[in-house]
Amino acid sequence: MKKHPPKLPELLSMRDLFLEHIPKILQRYEAMFDVNYTKTVRLLVGLYGSNAFVYQQYHPDVAFCLEKIPYNETYIKIIIAHEFGHVMHHLYNDIYSQDWHLVNWTHPYTWLLQEGIATTLSTLLVEARLDEHFAFEEDRKWLDFAQENERLIATQFLCDMRTINDSHTIFKEWFSINGGKTFNQTRLGYYLGYQIVNSLLSQYDIKETFTIWKEDDFVSIMEHELRNMIMTDNRV
Repeated sequence: MKKHPPKLPELLSMRDLFLEHIPKILQRYEAMFDVNYTKTVRLLVGLYGSNAFVYQQYHPDVAFCLEKIPYNETYIKIIIAHEFGHVMHHLYNDIYSQDWHLVNWTHPYTWLLQEGIATTLSTLLVEARLDEHFAFEEDRKWLDFAQENERLIATQFLCDMRTINDSHTIFKEWFSINGGKTFNQTRLGYYLGYQIVNSLLSQYDIKETFTIWKEDDFVSIMEHELRNMIMTDNRV
């Protein structure tokens, strides 16, 4: 409870920014993908867990945890665009009759694709520096580290895939704000996913990229992309 009082003056203003920008961003996404979002959006206070998340796998609801998000209009727009980017990814798959049973929701390559697509979409909707799209705040050092050590990061991710059998451990290390012990940098999986998705979009159209997780060789495709990052310089 001691964490709450310093944040309270900002929360009502933050709520108003979310209420202003959620419909605007959602409208742009719906026009972009010719879909309609009919699920629930929740603004949560007091949990001090993740900053935002989608839940329910096929047709997700969206939740934003206000006290974990910086009080900054641009960063709020980015996190809205990112979370609804996940939603649009799923709704777009519905257009093409995705068999959701083909998606392995607990596989790290699925998470790379999901976070890469959501981050890529947010960059299309919100004008901001790339580091802000990853961190939802200013963090140039994080992006500099990721770009300068891209090959090493991709190598370590593949190593973890070979040696760690627990997907929860991989999620915490590579995708959680509470992980990142190997390089002392959290959520580097988002960077890998973003790079992979942009590589895929240079080879396939948007339909093929967004639905690629249904392919029998999905794992091989993702491993090939990671190895390509090790062999070549793909920095953005």
